[in-house]
Amino acid sequence: MTARKRRVALLGHTRRSGVPRAAARARQYLIRIGCEVRLHESLAGALGQPGHSLLDLARWCQYMVTLGGDGTALTGARALAGRNGVLLPINLGGLGFLTIAEERDLVPALRETLGGQWPVDRRRVVGAVVRRSGRAMHRGHALNDVVIKGGYAAIHLRLRTMGADLGHLVADGLIAASASGSTAYSLSAGGPLVSPEVEALVVTPACAHSLGSRSLVLPPGATLTARLIASVDRTLVLFDGQESVSLRRADEVELRLERRRLRIARNPAMPFAEALQKKLGWQGSTRRSM
Repeated sequence: MTARKRRVALLGHTRRSGVPRAAARARQYLIRIGCEVRLHESLAGALGQPGHSLLDLARWCQYMVTLGGDGTALTGARALAGRNGVLLPINLGGLGFLTIAEERDLVPALRETLGGQWPVDRRRVVGAVVRRSGRAMHRGHALNDVVIKGGYAAIHLRLRTMGADLGHLVADGLIAASASGSTAYSLSAGGPLVSPEVEALVVTPACAHSLGSRSLVLPPGATLTARLIASVDRTLVLFDGQESVSLRRADEVELRLERRRLRIARNPAMPFAEALQKKLGWQGSTRRSM
């Protein structure tokens, strides 16, 4: 395999003990096959090498390898969304549902991806615009989900989509997930499992105070508007659970699937259905209860 001086960025969760070792191994292999390698600044410190900011790496790289769990993969995903770089997330964490290979398969995953043997999927991300008094005060995006959430009490939201008023929601929060994020917080809140090949916005109330509040799956072009009617404590908009914006009463949050996409490598040996079985414990049996 020839790498043709491909530009590869390494991003790692340095608080995990095995990450610096794995990063050193990945860097050594990539340099040996002729790649140009740059490290994120936090990872670079652990290896005694020069480092770069995440934004600079996302602009520069053709491939970004993340070493950690789903949180590290999500950090890389938000930085790469809408860019040409391909995400290659390697699991050194716990569940690692978004990751496509384990640490023991690090070098084969690099070899297969850079060699063009593994396909590259394009996944849409969830975008959010926070408006205050009609003006956009914040824009952000997330691969998994954008969540509106209160602290210690329920929040009151007025929801609207596809030209219709959906009424008054009282809940601990509201989750707007992509298909990729349907296996995360949305699933824990009772939302449906959606194949990442499906372009849909999955809207799921978290701990709703009504039996009639259920998940809603919206088409790619739909926008959901949530207006904060009341909250007795701090209410936040969370992007993949990692970035946050505070809301005030009467603020509106517009949620939709963005046109921008994330390019992510896919391991043909781990299809979605198999990942559901191995990582989420999906149960299937030929036996049926009558």
